[in-house]
Amino acid sequence: MSPDAPPTIGETPVGKSAERGPGPVLARLARPVSETPTRLAVVADPHVTPTGSGTWKVYHRSETRLRTAVSTIADLDVDATVLLGDLTRDGRPEEYEVVEEIIRDLPGPRVAVPGNHDVPKRWDDYDAPTPAEFAARYADDALPFVRRVGGVDIVGLDSASGGPDLTLTDTHEGAVPDSQLRWLDTVLADAATPVVVLHHNVFHPRRHTGQFPDADFYQLRNADELAAVLARHDVPLVLSGHIHWPATAVRAGVRELIAPATCSFPQSFVVVDIDRRGTTVRLVPLAGPKGMAEAYTLAASGAAHGQGIAAHADRGHLSALPLVDERTPPGRVVGSDVPGAVRWR
Repeated sequence: MSPDAPPTIGETPVGKSAERGPGPVLARLARPVSETPTRLAVVADPHVTPTGSGTWKVYHRSETRLRTAVSTIADLDVDATVLLGDLTRDGRPEEYEVVEEIIRDLPGPRVAVPGNHDVPKRWDDYDAPTPAEFAARYADDALPFVRRVGGVDIVGLDSASGGPDLTLTDTHEGAVPDSQLRWLDTVLADAATPVVVLHHNVFHPRRHTGQFPDADFYQLRNADELAAVLARHDVPLVLSGHIHWPATAVRAGVRELIAPATCSFPQSFVVVDIDRRGTTVRLVPLAGPKGMAEAYTLAASGAAHGQGIAAHADRGHLSALPLVDERTPPGRVVGSDVPGAVRWR
């Protein structure tokens, strides 16, 4: 792919809106449903830094991309914004200062869960926020949390911080502590329409779009235990970020949707509309052709994970959206959960 021929997402040119929504449809899901129409803006992996430059995460654009996301969300009449973690490059105080200045303009309520780059690590030479401090700033003073928004219950988990018996300060892997799993089991028993949100992915990336380089590095250590709780309560939707690529998969009746990163290719966020028909997920690009081409080039020439993202683009994973359509009449199947089922063009 050449910078002279920037990519498109589905049939919609990057940077332009689809005809009947804020962006091309990424997925049409049968669940969750809500008698009260509910719109969520879902933002993942801004990795904001006022000083970084380059790399496949396009650090020198990270602040601009998050500002664009916030200004776009302000025009979309959302009921809440959900931030899926890695708000910062490395959890430095000056990075959080920029994040807080930007998201101050978000309309309505917002909730966030921390990512692996937001929490203290043993190699830090500065003080990243503790889980309690992160919760006080971004999660209604509680991690984990439940927030009723419109017709759904947003259930937030902390997969990045660990706990007294679960040390994550020396790794970027994630885990949901046993105490949170017990809490989740109790909360889901009373939640009518839960949408569970966390940073790390419940299902291995290969279930979503095929293998990423070093994919095990991005794992949720106790994914099977969390998946069992979700399946036991028939949770209709899980939202996660972390791998910087939009994708979706279903396992044991639990649908996981991975939101793309705002900082790196294909720079975007998602809008999730839940109503009595089901759930519609739209992809909202944050860069025009030149910005998208720059990010693709940096990914293709960057670290292994960035190269994996560029390779997924080259294999066509975003050329024929939606990725999956559970509401199309039989005989008119659109998209698939099978990796490689759609082609870039």
